[in-house]
Amino acid sequence: MPSQLKIAFAATIAASAFAAPPAHAALIFDSSILVSAQGFGNNPRLLTIQGNGTESGCVGVGSGGTLLGGSGTCIADALVHDGNGLSNTGGSEVNPLSDNQKFGIPTIAQLGWKQASDIGLVFNATEPGGNSVNVQDITLKFYNGTTLLGAIDGSQSFANSNPGNGVAGFAFKVDAAEQSFLNGLIFNQQGFGNYRIALESTIADAAGGPESWLAVNLGNAVPEPATWGMMILGVGMVGGVMRRRHGQQVRFKLA
Repeated sequence: MPSQLKIAFAATIAASAFAAPPAHAALIFDSSILVSAQGFGNNPRLLTIQGNGTESGCVGVGSGGTLLGGSGTCIADALVHDGNGLSNTGGSEVNPLSDNQKFGIPTIAQLGWKQASDIGLVFNATEPGGNSVNVQDITLKFYNGTTLLGAIDGSQSFANSNPGNGVAGFAFKVDAAEQSFLNGLIFNQQGFGNYRIALESTIADAAGGPESWLAVNLGNAVPEPATWGMMILGVGMVGGVMRRRHGQQVRFKLA
């Protein structure tokens, strides 16, 4: 994923107005985050699926870090830590799988994730009229080479899918309990930056599409207040230097 990925945060409508929270999930929807400017031309996806009714798609990691897709790359819910009981079936992946704007299996280093709290997944729905859509499952998988190390999942039902793909997306983060699990399993391991991630998902009540997922780094999405202060100070200093240089150039020309 490109390092220049930028995330805009804004207050959204209260979660109860458009989303029904799941009973339990490791990947949880955060209604306080609105991620804008996420059209296909802006940021590559991890997974893109399309269909009517219920659509399901899976990608996995092949030899040499190649992307594999389809039902053969789906994993059983039994392999998911604290799974939600749903196993994805695949088959709704858009063609071609070689389209790196619609599919990806990046390394953790490429995403800049340093701990589990950095993990963010953004769901983009393209439904006519912003209709309701039900994310029955989103599973995030971690691989060392072709070996599955572990996986976590989540779900969320949205009463409407506005603002939709290409305008903004709905962000999921890892809950506190699963952060501890992933930090021990993944982020405390030597060389974890070389591990890859892959996604699978099942979405119900779909009437359009494509629906897509991408990864973001929640750890560096918004500068801390101190960082903003340093940025403002830096801009002021640069402006002062430029003004002094301009004054020096004018005096030189007049001499």
